[in-house]
Amino acid sequence: MLFGLIIFIMLVGLSLRERNTSVPEQIAGDSAALGQRIVSYPALFISHNLSNLVNMWNAEEENRQLKAKIKGFSQVEADNYRLEKENKELRDLLKTASIADYDPEIATIIARNQDEWMNTFIINKGESAGIKENMAVMTNNGLVGRIKKVNAYSSQVELISSSVKASKISVSLQQSGSEIFGMINHYDDSKSLLVLSDIENNVKVKVGTKVTTSGLGGQFPKGILIGRVKKVENDEFGLSQMAYVETEANLNDITQVYVAKKSPKVTEGSGS
Repeated sequence: MLFGLIIFIMLVGLSLRERNTSVPEQIAGDSAALGQRIVSYPALFISHNLSNLVNMWNAEEENRQLKAKIKGFSQVEADNYRLEKENKELRDLLKTASIADYDPEIATIIARNQDEWMNTFIINKGESAGIKENMAVMTNNGLVGRIKKVNAYSSQVELISSSVKASKISVSLQQSGSEIFGMINHYDDSKSLLVLSDIENNVKVKVGTKVTTSGLGGQFPKGILIGRVKKVENDEFGLSQMAYVETEANLNDITQVYVAKKSPKVTEGSGS
């Protein structure tokens, strides 16, 4: 122990003296430094990249959560817009002045075939709600179609723009306090207008004339607004006039409708 202490004191004294590093010491020091670099660089590289990977994963997770929140907000906004739109339409339906005359049954469109967008759609009311075939279907703006087929809890509605109507709809043109009768013949897809036929030549139909259901034959209640005349011309034989009518209701954008189950005006119009 005494010998070791003496050697230690001598080494301390030598280390405190200013001297040049010998070649063997330089080689030994460089070798040790090189070894440290060989060992430390891979460790630092792995540690650094692992840290980057962790940060990247955290950032990706945060982005995913943020996108999910944004998507959630977008979905909420979309749902709110849809509900507000449906509520507005329902409020408008209930505020229609003549709605009580038709004993209305409010219904929601639950299906609409893209291939027959302007022909038919399905509503969520059927026989259990008192719906019957050929009842008029309308919005607060005007007539959109009629009941074609009735199931227990759903019904198929044929639009007035349908190209496959089994029978024509009798209409009345309200002009200068008088009525001019005609029939809905077909829907002109190129003009997006209804075409009325069988209008007598001895009357002059004006642009802007209001067109309503006539109530004749007891098919529809009398006085349901359909649209207004946009153009008038003679038919191909020159025997009668044809009127092009712009529908008051937007047939492309319908979500809520009501079915006219009955009306005192039907009896008046049919003469029964």
